[in-house]
Parts: sequence; structure tokens; C-alpha cells
Amino acid sequence: MDIPYTVHARPDTGLYNAKIGIWLFLASEVMLFGGLFSAYIFLRIGADYPWPVHDLDVTLGFINTVVLIASSVTVVMAWAMLKLRKFGWYRINMAITVLCAGVFMFNKTLEYKAKFAHYAVKLSDGTFLTGHLPHGYQVKFGDATELAITIPLKNSAVTADPVGYVLPYIEGTAPKFKTEDGKEVTLDKATFAELRAAALKKAEAEKKSAGTFKLTATAPVKFAAKPSEIFGYTDTTITFRDGTIATGKLIDDKMTLEVDGIDARGVAQPDNSLAFDHRYLPAWQKAFVANREHHIAEFEKSYPTRDKARSATLQKESLFYKIHSVTPPAEGAGHGEGTKHGAEAHAPAAHGGEHGEAHHPTVILEKKDITFFSNFTPKLNTYYAIYFTLTGLHGAHVVIGALVLAYFLCFDNKRLKQDPEHLANRVEVGGLFWHFVDLVWIFLFPLLYLL
Repeated sequence: MDIPYTVHARPDTGLYNAKIGIWLFLASEVMLFGGLFSAYIFLRIGADYPWPVHDLDVTLGFINTVVLIASSVTVVMAWAMLKLRKFGWYRINMAITVLCAGVFMFNKTLEYKAKFAHYAVKLSDGTFLTGHLPHGYQVKFGDATELAITIPLKNSAVTADPVGYVLPYIEGTAPKFKTEDGKEVTLDKATFAELRAAALKKAEAEKKSAGTFKLTATAPVKFAAKPSEIFGYTDTTITFRDGTIATGKLIDDKMTLEVDGIDARGVAQPDNSLAFDHRYLPAWQKAFVANREHHIAEFEKSYPTRDKARSATLQKESLFYKIHSVTPPAEGAGHGEGTKHGAEAHAPAAHGGEHGEAHHPTVILEKKDITFFSNFTPKLNTYYAIYFTLTGLHGAHVVIGALVLAYFLCFDNKRLKQDPEHLANRVEVGGLFWHFVDLVWIFLFPLLYLL
């Protein structure tokens, strides 16, 4: 049975059914992205922190813009060649369209990868240090000999599971443990199940809300875990996410950071930022001040009537200092350090040059000076939350559109031979969706990359 109005237009609308359907769908898509764009504008206007500007790689964004525009042209050419029954040229243009989608997503992957590898660390005075963690960040805890395990009788969001939440963070081979009655055991799933059952049975008999027991290691244990992998720690204890508490001593909780930027926009007295403390980057203070004064002077010269405090670009250029070398520039030569867009500093740092030398100064931050740290992901701030929302949703549309067009190219050969006019209508509908994807990016690029 033939489905009506897939090739010929309806007499009441003058359009075939699929074209009506795609326009209704695109209307809903306009409302979706329109709401997200409006949210971005209101979030930026109402932000209570310096809104990131020029933080993304404009060159990469521009390349992706050109790639998508080119793909919109080739998808139209593919439809036109199909209408003219030039099937070879149809295949070539459709293949180029799908290839452009692949290039776009590859570039977006590079951009996302750079964000996940780049970190911002907020110090206690409001300064942000940006850079890379060459060895990651772990809390190291040692000389642990005792594990205190608590198992609630009722269902709980957190229940003890030292096999899954404690053993993976032991450095070296896990030792054997002794139970409270002196029995030596190897801690594994079977052993823990027996210990758990015995603890719960004892708690029920004593009418307690939870079963507890302790395990004593036959040899001192050393742990290394990321802060996100534990609940917390003190100088003598570390608490894992399952509630297990290990007793020992804190070895190290300092952070080693290769610094590529000093952001003092949130500091009352930027010249006296904690970043310039004698323990961290005191040698860069003069270069920071010189860079700030240079940009302020240039701004006053170019825009004598504008309010300096209301220029987000000036705040970024004068108070977010980019570091591109291990040592500070010579006096009077540091103005260029801070003029490059943030996106350049956000590329993954090279941790060693031709002879293994670092490209950025390395500081060891004390835990008491760190109030927050994150890579450049939604956790960092509202800007990156909506950046990943908008670009991620758009990327999903690119992938879906490319898969549909690839299906027309590779798996619709029967319709190509028997009913090319029907296939042309399908390609036209796919092309309309693809033009919408391109149009969304035309709005995203200036909104996120340029403004």
C-alpha cells in the first residue's frame, strides 16, 4: 500500500506530508533553543561573579562555523542533483555533508577534551589560579591500621562496602585483616558478607540501629584517593564514601598545579592577591601590575568616556593575567602576556618541552588556601553549565542529522533506483533539519565565543 502525499503535494496545503511534519517539528525546536538562549541572557545579566568572556577558542569555533555552512550548501546540492537525476553527484555531495558533520564533531571533541584537562582553583581570598594538574590531585593517608565499619539495619542511601569503596584506594597490595575476635581474614566479597551478616545479627539482638565492627590490618596501609572519592578526612582519620573510617595519619593533601593564568577579578585588592604570596608566585606580581596598568591606559586612550568598571573585556584583560613561560617577563616586556584570549591558555599544557622543561610555573598549594577547584565543566560555574548544555544539545542534533543523511546515502539505494522523487523529498526534509542545525550554530558562535 502506498502512503499518500509522500511524493505529490496535498491539495489543501500545497505541501507533501513530511514537509508539513518537519516544519511543525522545527517550530518546537525553535521554542526549545529560544528558551535556552533567553536563559543564557538572563543568567549573564544577573551573574554575581565576573562572567567569562573570550574563554573559548575562537579559531576552532570559526572553523566549525565554516564547516557547517559548507555542509548546508552541499546538502542543497545533493537534493538538486537528485532532482536532476545526477545520482553520482548526489552521492558525492551527500558524502561531503556527512564528512563535514564528522569534522565538526571532531573539533568539538578537541574543545571538550581541553576543558576537561584544564582546571581552575579558587583561593581563600577569591583569586582563581588556572592551569593543569600534572599528577592529578590526591589525598595521601598512611599508617592506617584500623577500619571502623558501620552497617545500618534499615535501607540507607549509604551502606558499608569496603571491598568496593576502600580497597581500590590502597597503594600496593592489600594486607590481611584481623577481626575483633582475633581471626585473620582476607577482605573480599565473601568474607565481608559473612562479617556483615554477623554484625547485623548482633545489632538486632542488642536492638541497635546499626551493626558495627572493626578490622585491624596486619601491616600499615597507605591510601591515595581523589577528594571526590572520599567523604572527608582529618589529620588522623579518613572517611570513605561508604562510611568506612580508617585511622592513621595524613601524609599529604597539597595540590601541585602548573599555573597558566592568574584571575584576580574577584579580589578587592588584586595587587595583593594570595597568588603573589611568597609561597606561590611572588615573582609575577610586577608583571601582573604592569599588564594591568598597560591595558587600563590603552582603554582610557581608546575610550575616554566609557566607564572602566563596566567593561567586561577590560576586566578580563587587565585582571586575568595569562602566563606562557616558566619565568616572569623582563620589566616592560610583559604586556603581551595578558593580551591573548583565554581560549589559548585553556589548551592542554605541554608538561615538558624538547628537553623535558615545563612551560608554566609550578606551585604547590596548601589545602587551607584552597576553597574550591574544578576542571572547566558545569561544576565550575553557570557559564560552563549552560555552555555544555547548549553545545551538547546542538552536538546531539548534529549527530542525529548526520545519521539520517548517512542513511539516505548508504541504505536507501532501492528508493534511489525505483522512486528517486520520493527520496528527493526525504532528502529535502533532512536538509531542512540540517539547515536548522546550522542556524542554531550561527547564533551559538557569537553568543558563546565572541561576546
